[in-house]
Amino acid sequence: MATSSSSVELTLRGKVVAWLTALAAGAAWLGDDANARLAAAMLAAPLVVDFVAKQRRLHHTEVQVAARRAVAGAPFVDHLTLVHRGRRGARECLLSEPRTMRYEPPLMLGTLRPGAPMRVALRGRSLQRSHVLERVFVLMSVWPLALFRSRAVITVATDFVTEPARVPLSAEVVQALAEQQASPRDHAVAVGLEFHSLREQLPHEDARGVHALRSAALGTLVRRVTRGRLPHTVGLVLDLRRPPGRPLYQGSRRFEWSLGACASLVAWLRQRAAQILVLVLDERSERFLVQGPAQEHELLTLLAEAQPTAHRALPPDVFDQLLRLEHCFWIPAGAYTASPEIAAMPRTVTVVGGDFE
Repeated sequence: MATSSSSVELTLRGKVVAWLTALAAGAAWLGDDANARLAAAMLAAPLVVDFVAKQRRLHHTEVQVAARRAVAGAPFVDHLTLVHRGRRGARECLLSEPRTMRYEPPLMLGTLRPGAPMRVALRGRSLQRSHVLERVFVLMSVWPLALFRSRAVITVATDFVTEPARVPLSAEVVQALAEQQASPRDHAVAVGLEFHSLREQLPHEDARGVHALRSAALGTLVRRVTRGRLPHTVGLVLDLRRPPGRPLYQGSRRFEWSLGACASLVAWLRQRAAQILVLVLDERSERFLVQGPAQEHELLTLLAEAQPTAHRALPPDVFDQLLRLEHCFWIPAGAYTASPEIAAMPRTVTVVGGDFE
């Protein structure tokens, strides 16, 4: 449920008029001058009128917004529904979200009529990865004389996940995966998938394989069947541990880059219909078998919440499932590049790391 609060404050123009009113009133009191009293009254009149006529029920506006997933630094557009619950309409209102609209101007709404829903599109950009359970909107109005500003802070309970910013994968990482792809039919086929046939889509299958044109023509979901060099299950270790004796909150540049590399690698593999066995090494070891959008979203939510953790020794059974795979990617997000577990892996391991000092 949304919570809100409101306040009335002087604008810059109002502060200038208030100072002039105070100076004129002081001159009238000290000099007993009728002209000064008249000037003070003329200056105070618009302040009184604006304060009395100011809209004080902006916090009675209800904001409805759906859950949002965004990528850090990428622009997005939210569709909001506003319903003003006050007895009178709210005029000349400006709507903004300080967290996502640092470089965007507020949106002019015009008049909010009582009980009438208004649907608006709000452009934003989340700059830092995070996972928050509420969003804060600010509704302002300077009507009628712009000497006072009526301001309402509206908090809406909703899920907002900002995933790590994507980073380009190096050629070595892409080539390491291409070399591990196996072909069940013909090893001479080039890397990638080729169209083979069409068949009916099953309920449990990923919707990204649906053929849109044929599905629309036949009136039922039809799936593409491809053949070629199909990637097997790929292992991915995301190590959030800091090296022994290192402070937790150093090396943030490497940490953020590594989370972005993990998200990019998962997206790259999922586009090629690969299964990904992900092992996250933090305060407790967590495993994800990414086979579809639901598991992918769960992993990306974990990346949005991830923080560096202190070094800890790992039990030997943590890597049991990864040892059965032919290839594994290791991302030392916590800068623990000399981890003994990397050297102990019997299969091929590709360490994914940027150019950091």
